[in-house]
Amino acid sequence: MDRVANSQWFHAIDFGDYASSGRFKQGQPQNITLYGAFEFLQSLDLTKASLLDIGTYDGIVAFGARALGAAEVHAMDTFRHDTFLLARDLLGYTEHDVNYHPLLQIEDLTSEFDRKKFDVIVCAGVFYHMLHPMQAFTECRKVLKDGGILILETPFEDGRDDAVLLFNGTEQVVNEPYTYFVPTRSALVGMAALSGYRLVATRVLKGPRRITLMLKADSRDAVMEADTTPPFVVQMLKRDTCDNSFRFSDIESDRVEVADLGSGIETLERDRMIVATEEVVTFPYHPPADRPLAGTTRFETADGNTKVL
Repeated sequence: MDRVANSQWFHAIDFGDYASSGRFKQGQPQNITLYGAFEFLQSLDLTKASLLDIGTYDGIVAFGARALGAAEVHAMDTFRHDTFLLARDLLGYTEHDVNYHPLLQIEDLTSEFDRKKFDVIVCAGVFYHMLHPMQAFTECRKVLKDGGILILETPFEDGRDDAVLLFNGTEQVVNEPYTYFVPTRSALVGMAALSGYRLVATRVLKGPRRITLMLKADSRDAVMEADTTPPFVVQMLKRDTCDNSFRFSDIESDRVEVADLGSGIETLERDRMIVATEEVVTFPYHPPADRPLAGTTRFETADGNTKVL
């Protein structure tokens, strides 16, 4: 427990008798921005799946996926976090169980991993930190198998229906200085469609304003026929893009079929609001509310959103 108590944490991870301190105070729901991702992952059969957790931080998504039976798990982050290595050790996992790839960003995906390697990618808490956020969709599409699942989570502007990315430096939608762009829901859905994804389901966190999308990497024909694809995006899809960084002709040149992920997504509710204080969370290593917390948090404000610099 001493090693946990002497560390700063982002995720609340259950170690049995105690948990690491997450972004919220003792007694408050922890890891709330991941509740949508937790639900979506638990709807999948991961036993034959290769999974990538982008922006893993302390690793609760990666470790939870492994506990759910994922056949191969990789976790990457912009920084190297000693807390990830500590948590992996305390949970009894090795590098073979959960492969750690620090010092990488989304633009590095195709140089680090084979094309169409993964059945499932989780990209939670990353989109809004990117100067080029469209890459969250396009670069993941390159390393995701055909029929694979992308789970993407981000703050969003829920008071507008138009498809915009708000520049947070001017609008200050999120009180956090590493947040650059805050999208609307329609912008996310349109960007995903243009990158070759069909929307499966969404989860919206009531507060703070966050959205989690479950997206399926599908054929152009299937995306064009989806009822969630904006009409003019259909015209874009017909013509392919004129940006050499992402072309459908490239990703369609070879098909790699996804592992059998089960039929769970077929019974998922399409859209649902999550109220953190009412949600029953059973994801592996997510601690119960009464679990004592050890260590200190990296975030020190009531909403768990603003890092004190």
